[in-house]
Amino acid sequence: MTEGLRIKVHLSPGARQDIERFNQRALKNPHSRDEALLEATIVMLHRLNGRRHPTKPLDYDSRFADLSDCDTTYVGADPHEKPPLRIVSRDIRPEPPGGITRREIVAIGARRDSEVYRTAGQRLGRPVGVTLDQLAAQRRASAAKNPAPQAGRGLDIPAPVGADLEFD
Repeated sequence: MTEGLRIKVHLSPGARQDIERFNQRALKNPHSRDEALLEATIVMLHRLNGRRHPTKPLDYDSRFADLSDCDTTYVGADPHEKPPLRIVSRDIRPEPPGGITRREIVAIGARRDSEVYRTAGQRLGRPVGVTLDQLAAQRRASAAKNPAPQAGRGLDIPAPVGADLEFD
């Protein structure tokens, strides 16, 4: 791992499946648009590993799960067309401050019909039309009624992980 990076990319299990799905399509269609998009996605993941590429913050939209703590990055292989893929990520701040921020890649997929945003919301276990503040309030109320530990992931707890994505 390169010294001095302030952000380290981590592929969630779902994002790993997304990459594998793109890889399978590229293997079936060598020298195709699928292969070019896979390569562009890998290049973008390299750029996201550190501070070398900007991301766009997502806003709350009641038609989807609240992804306002996430960012999106556009991925395309043809400079003459609108990028067809999106990478949805969220930055997990280090404890204690000053450490390396973990950029969790939640989903990689098509922008068509907002598919990637629906997938990201599902992977984060967030209901449609509920803000993060409302979700946190519901969890606090539930915890007050039942102080026993809750099963499952918390709102800001990253997904269980294998090895982080490492670049040579």
